[in-house]
Amino acid sequence: MRPPAPSAASSSSYSQREPRPENPLLLLPSSRVTKLSLGCPLLDRLLSGGLPAASVTEIAGESATGKTQLCLQLALLAPQSPLSASSLFLHSDLPFPLHRLRRLAPKSRPDILDHVLVAAAHSPTDLLSLLARAQRLLANPGRSPHRLPIRLILLDSVASLFRADFDASPADLRRRSALFFQISAKLKELAYRHQCVVVVTNQVVDVLEGGAGNTVAWSSGRRVSPALGIAWANCVNTRLFLTREVDRDGASGGARRRMKVAFAPHLPERYCEFVIRRDGVFGVEPAERLERLECAGGLRSSYIYQHH
Repeated sequence: MRPPAPSAASSSSYSQREPRPENPLLLLPSSRVTKLSLGCPLLDRLLSGGLPAASVTEIAGESATGKTQLCLQLALLAPQSPLSASSLFLHSDLPFPLHRLRRLAPKSRPDILDHVLVAAAHSPTDLLSLLARAQRLLANPGRSPHRLPIRLILLDSVASLFRADFDASPADLRRRSALFFQISAKLKELAYRHQCVVVVTNQVVDVLEGGAGNTVAWSSGRRVSPALGIAWANCVNTRLFLTREVDRDGASGGARRRMKVAFAPHLPERYCEFVIRRDGVFGVEPAERLERLECAGGLRSSYIYQHH
């Protein structure tokens, strides 16, 4: 016998009692969420203050768009920021750019490099082992009284870990997806439990046709998408997509680079241009970009774009 249909009143009361999933970033006022500045007011404005703690942010882009440069910059900013933290820099692309890190370090803070811990990850299982060790470090910060507690974890890059040992067979695809979720679960656990800022870089692949639901953008005249597909896209909270465009006549003396918020639980989709200088990565103000292009014979301007 079919049970009676619920009345309007009972249906209403049920909908009020029904639990609804909530994003933890949306449960807190933005002023209470700890954020790590990128060291540039324009980039911080794009990200509404910086990269949030208790969250996993992916920085995707092709080679030479500035992914590693941003990670080095963040590692040096963390000890000087309100986060007051050391960073754990896990790298899978060898060798680690130590020379560049030293050049970026402020001369007034010779001790700043003491707060950057570096370790190499050669495979997904190797990374999981390092994250387990990191969990012990985070749980016992008092073991190194001369070093600030770790609250920034950087992984450069996740795609490099999956270059080998996997093919297109269904079994390998399932195994790869399972590793995605294991890595993501551990990163999110560390981020949430210890209020860490977690940043992961990712490479790109060419998109021949369609997009299969993944993020797609033009970079260096190619349609590209972040590597590892939809399975990995569902493993991060925020995706920043870096692209570059080389002027055809080469008059501007370099590439136009853009940082785009592809998706985020707390930000609209928008982007701004930036440049890579000897002293770091910085957003470009409209007047500055216009002046650079006018000197080179161009007439274009740049500002933060927001899609409505």
